[in-house]
Amino acid sequence: MAPLPQHSRQLCHAAACRLVPLLRPSFCNPMPNDLLASEIANGPTPGGTAPAALPPAPRRLLVLSYYFPPADAIGGMRWAGLTRHLASLGWQIWVLRAPAPGSARAPDGVTVEACTPGRTVSERLQRYPRLVRAFAPTERVDSDAGSARAQGAGWSSVLWREAFALVLLANEGRGWVLRAARRARALIARVQPHVVVSTSPPHGTHLAAWLATRGKPVRWFMDLRDPWAGPVTQAWQDSSLVRGRLASALIAREERLWVNAATGVLTTTRELADALTLRYPGRSVTWIPNAVERDLLPPPSPDPFPGLAIAHMGTLYGGRDLKPVLAALRAFLDRHPDADGSVRLRTAGLAEPDRVEALRHDIAALSVGPYVDVLGALPRAAALELVARSRLAVVLAQGQDYQVPAKLYESVALGIATLVVTGPETAADREARRLGAAVVEPDDVAGMVRVFEDVWADPDRRRPRPRGGVDYRELAPSVSDLLFGEPP
Repeated sequence: MAPLPQHSRQLCHAAACRLVPLLRPSFCNPMPNDLLASEIANGPTPGGTAPAALPPAPRRLLVLSYYFPPADAIGGMRWAGLTRHLASLGWQIWVLRAPAPGSARAPDGVTVEACTPGRTVSERLQRYPRLVRAFAPTERVDSDAGSARAQGAGWSSVLWREAFALVLLANEGRGWVLRAARRARALIARVQPHVVVSTSPPHGTHLAAWLATRGKPVRWFMDLRDPWAGPVTQAWQDSSLVRGRLASALIAREERLWVNAATGVLTTTRELADALTLRYPGRSVTWIPNAVERDLLPPPSPDPFPGLAIAHMGTLYGGRDLKPVLAALRAFLDRHPDADGSVRLRTAGLAEPDRVEALRHDIAALSVGPYVDVLGALPRAAALELVARSRLAVVLAQGQDYQVPAKLYESVALGIATLVVTGPETAADREARRLGAAVVEPDDVAGMVRVFEDVWADPDRRRPRPRGGVDYRELAPSVSDLLFGEPP
């Protein structure tokens, strides 16, 4: 048999290095990295600091991001904004992403390459319907208790739960990870970047970066936009990945492997950075908040919606629930019957079919159907235009203690009064107050009504006045210094 080509032998070895440490961590230890990023203990200073003098040759950065423009997904906006302004600071940047419909001109200094995903595990399993039916789920979700209870705790239900969680874990990379790893490794050999950044979700992007950087003298930063192995908040306790014990154990192993191999870890919130620092003492964890590109947002609308126009843009998942806002709308209408013809709540965004059904049930139960428009998923430009014409933007962050919805930064940057529904002392609570948004706890319907009344009487009364920057232009200098920082 002919010997494998050199690049194939490297990928086989890398794949083995990925699997074996999950069972025996002492095997195939990650290559030590002498270049460690300095931690920004309190997050980037608003306005940033002057970047260090650039070396004679341009700094070179490779970013692995499944989502990136022209894709509308909000997850692609973070590094779209940062790379644009890093390029203006002299960086040469390559971005490896999944293909997306449409076209978008990359900023000067940024080269975007698309890597087509393969078939996912679930797509492959569709070829074997008998196997899938053999392990059909025998569980139902008890909505009152908020947890899944087995109907007859037989071995088949347990096996199904574990198998389903493993399929979800395998699908997490969207069929993109191994192909992206090969392309990224070739890019590293060709362009010799100083730094590689992988950003998630999907969290499999970090596996692609781990495989691509093995044995390469390059700094690698993991950017966790959402928690991966944890902390797991109440909103996610019933998710299939969390309930699958084997999948949860593998996730914890993978995260530890990647964190120990990476130069540093980036997060979007101080709360998640603190939690990861406790879990991985001695590792560099830095929080860099999300932001927006102000000059790409729509200008103030010359034709705002009349009356109390409320906009909710965002995906309904996890603990996010619009029902308290609908209850507040009902209470506002009962207190102000004269506002009947000038109140409208417009909601748009992705949602699973059961979420849409529950939303429509709540609308009917509260008799607010004439005042609510359920618009479904909208293109990003249309969603931003809708917010720009509204008087009040609602941001849902229930049960997401370590996350801040990126939509918060858009409405604040647009100058629209913003109401954030979240628990006390969460990441969204802290960031909303910094940005000048109103914060109300999920069960405080009366508090939401007060915000509605303020905006109805005078929209400027609740207009946000941020303490600190919300533009990626202001964050880019600190990010530049962090990525190319000298070892401590």
